Amino acid sequence: MTPFHTEFTINRRGLLLGMSVLATAASVVQSRTLAAATGQMHEPDSVLQFMLLSKLLVPHELDPFVGHKIYNALSETEEGFDNTVTALQGFIKKNAVVDVEHLMPALTDVALKNSALKIISAWYSGVVHGKSGDRVVAFEEALMFKVTNDVMTIPSYAKSAPNAWNATAVSLLNMPAF
Repeated sequence: MTPFHTEFTINRRGLLLGMSVLATAASVVQSRTLAAATGQMHEPDSVLQFMLLSKLLVPHELDPFVGHKIYNALSETEEGFDNTVTALQGFIKKNAVVDVEHLMPALTDVALKNSALKIISAWYSGVVHGKSGDRVVAFEEALMFKVTNDVMTIPSYAKSAPNAWNATAVSLLNMPAF
């Protein structure tokens, strides 16, 4: 009986080739993950429609990643949310509404108006209110903090800002020295 023994040898060329294949595969996986996290991959049409509606309801620069999270939370809490988004967009096109100031007084359907207010509230507060409880979808990216970010820090246990544990706190007022 002969023992099963194969000799395993590796040369420099094989090692370099194997390492380059592994590095390429890792970079492809990492770029796909990063693209998915930042919202650069193909979004479903319903999320794109939601973002278009959000841009009219909330006249600020909106983060697509936060928008995706808000859409998912609202879809889970509101039955037929996609139909509501479609109905709101249809109303906007039919009445040639150009901004939220003209949309809200023109909306006579209470259900559509409440849905529009929920979307606006979610963008500003970073929280989606549902029947089963509240769901936090954004903290630093909540728009209510963006308005005052030049003079106030976001509430946190960190000294200067969320995730900035070692940074020196920014003074809120320019106090004169006596």
